[in-house]
Amino acid sequence: MAQIIELRCCLPISDARTIGTILLKDVMKKCNDTKVQILVENNNLGLIIHPEGMGTCDGSYAPILLEQHQGMMRLFVWSDINQHEPTHIIDLSDALESNRRDTD
Repeated sequence: MAQIIELRCCLPISDARTIGTILLKDVMKKCNDTKVQILVENNNLGLIIHPEGMGTCDGSYAPILLEQHQGMMRLFVWSDINQHEPTHIIDLSDALESNRRDTD
């Protein structure tokens, strides 16, 4: 997984550009609304998403990466700040519209 280590080294929060502040609403309406600033960078690695206050165990690196790899889309997530490797790598190939099956 050397590629993932390389990604962590290339995704510092200071290199991302802010696209705005969004207001997230709790879907159960049990919590107050929370304003979260999302930093996003689109570079040769893919789409890097860095919610304010989140990171990886190696520092202030973006915990979400969407990439195109060998013709398929993959989503990397570091959902545990204490884990070195991504906790989830999701192949999005089955989400292609061309894979939709009509149901009766």
